Amino acid sequence: MYKDLDLKIIEELKREGRASLRQMGKRLGISTTTVAARIRTMEKQGTIRGYRPLLDMRKLGLGITAITLIKAVGGRIPSLMNDLMKDPALTHVYEITGEFDLVVIGKYRDTDSMNREIKKLLSHKAIKETNTSIVLGTAKEEF
Repeated sequence: MYKDLDLKIIEELKREGRASLRQMGKRLGISTTTVAARIRTMEKQGTIRGYRPLLDMRKLGLGITAITLIKAVGGRIPSLMNDLMKDPALTHVYEITGEFDLVVIGKYRDTDSMNREIKKLLSHKAIKETNTSIVLGTAKEEF
């Protein structure tokens, strides 16, 4: 019952994160109190983990996106992921199935900075092999 309502509230937050509880309640046809209670519950459960701005990375000077597939040295995936999560240039770090173990997405100012960061990545002792692609066009990107 609440699952559908929670999804509707989440869609409202995604559409307009700064909307008031009253505005959301009005659009959803429910009371402000109900909206507030469901949001509070989702926050406590960890469904909603925070509120962040949507950024235009190009306007921040980070117009180059690189996607790197990584093969790790056996048994080193957890520590490698830990190290990768600390890298400010990487926006996404995923453990995956298939031929590679991890995929990371990085945002860079220019090809020189991207090249430096990828070479730094390649020097990590837990990385056996990588395959990097540069994104040529973006159809949809939401963080």
